[in-house]
Amino acid sequence: MQVNDQSGLPYYEQLVLRVKQQIVQGILRPGDRLPSVREMARQEQLNPNTVSKAYKQLEAQQVITTVHGKGTYVREALTPAGDSAQVIATKKQLLTLLTEIRYLGVPLDEVVDWIKAAYEGVEQ
Repeated sequence: MQVNDQSGLPYYEQLVLRVKQQIVQGILRPGDRLPSVREMARQEQLNPNTVSKAYKQLEAQQVITTVHGKGTYVREALTPAGDSAQVIATKKQLLTLLTEIRYLGVPLDEVVDWIKAAYEGVEQ
């Protein structure tokens, strides 16, 4: 699952994104057990506090659930909520990015191609 520094995001956010990518790609499925914080820290070569922060964020977003004494598991996917706070915040982020992309003069058809490729999981 290697976290890398290419995105410029903090390591815990990279780990959150990576877990979500693996769920979207079907690598991780509902009910799958994630490594313990310590094991994930070893695998990713991260500080356990960083992994713990990522797991807490994933739990707050209802992506994973922790059963004390048993482990951390991928949750069933939530039904899409078009007006949830998380969807609204993500839409604002997208609008900010699109403003930057438009400012840079990237043609719309190229942006659409990027979005399609990313949405379909072609680009990593």
